[in-house]
Amino acid sequence: MTNAISTRLRQHGRAELSFVADLGLVGGHLKRVVRHDIEARGLNAKTLAADLDERDEQVENALSDSRAYANYRMLHRWGLGNLTRAAFDAFDENRAELEPQLKRPTKGPATLTVPENIEIPKYWHNWFHNTTGGWDGHEYMGFIHGELIHRWIVGTTFPGNIFKQREEAAAQAPRTDYKRVLDMGCGTGHYTRALTARFPEAEIWGADCSLRELQYAVRVANTNGWAWQLHRVPNEDTGFKSGHFDLVTSYILLHEVPADSIRATFREAFRLLEPGGDMVMSDVTRYQEMDPIAVWLQDSAAKREVEPFWRESATLDLKRAAEEVGFVNVASYGLGAMKYPWIVRGTKPR
Repeated sequence: MTNAISTRLRQHGRAELSFVADLGLVGGHLKRVVRHDIEARGLNAKTLAADLDERDEQVENALSDSRAYANYRMLHRWGLGNLTRAAFDAFDENRAELEPQLKRPTKGPATLTVPENIEIPKYWHNWFHNTTGGWDGHEYMGFIHGELIHRWIVGTTFPGNIFKQREEAAAQAPRTDYKRVLDMGCGTGHYTRALTARFPEAEIWGADCSLRELQYAVRVANTNGWAWQLHRVPNEDTGFKSGHFDLVTSYILLHEVPADSIRATFREAFRLLEPGGDMVMSDVTRYQEMDPIAVWLQDSAAKREVEPFWRESATLDLKRAAEEVGFVNVASYGLGAMKYPWIVRGTKPR
């Protein structure tokens, strides 16, 4: 795989991105200390409230004198507030080298279709992950998010190999002979690459609401000679022909949308699949699979990270949601010790 754009940065931008990433690693250590402080105050599965809002108040009160929690929260907020800024600064410092590459037209087999008057869901306009301006908040947000933020920072701080996890998610599809594959919420194409490697003979499609992310995905595909067919359409209502695909899939998309949109996405996947086709969706670890302290740590972090739908996604029974729209042989399970990503897969009856 060839990179679409060189990410060789000057020292200042490189150092600032590395600093933000290092703070994330420090935050991971502090989180373990915070967990110790929670347990030391007698809070556990027996004493913590079942209601998540009550639990939040309970733990916050208990940690009012915890220096570790004060530092962890401060670092987390600072990192979130400076994540996009550091990436924007790094881009601006290297704009003279990067912009000509990003403006240069690419030749290749990939296509991008942008329908007129497409209705983008209101929830999409949230600044998820504290991304300044949202997914289209910068002319070159596809490169900035896909390379500077995702590879330089998230790839360093997120537990496990985030790119290997994508490969593992793609491998959950029960077949290897798919002909037409749709990646819902494809973004800049990190998961689409994994699908291309897994199903090299398949026709690969991608759908996303972000024009900037898709513009960079086209560049990535053309640089590598991949004939991706990319479309700026919402996953709940793609407008694609019914029964056109034999695999519809996504990677960590569902927690970015409200529960009713998850169900709508499943209905759309069902409509788009041919009889006998498969749906393989991935998302964050289910709260029911985590102990109460881990749930609180994740739930409180999601609030700071501007993840308004994380809780309703992480508590939704994905297996039942898939069965309700008609999928059969539905399985719902997590990968590895972290049970991440969480997989739900099913088949459209023949």
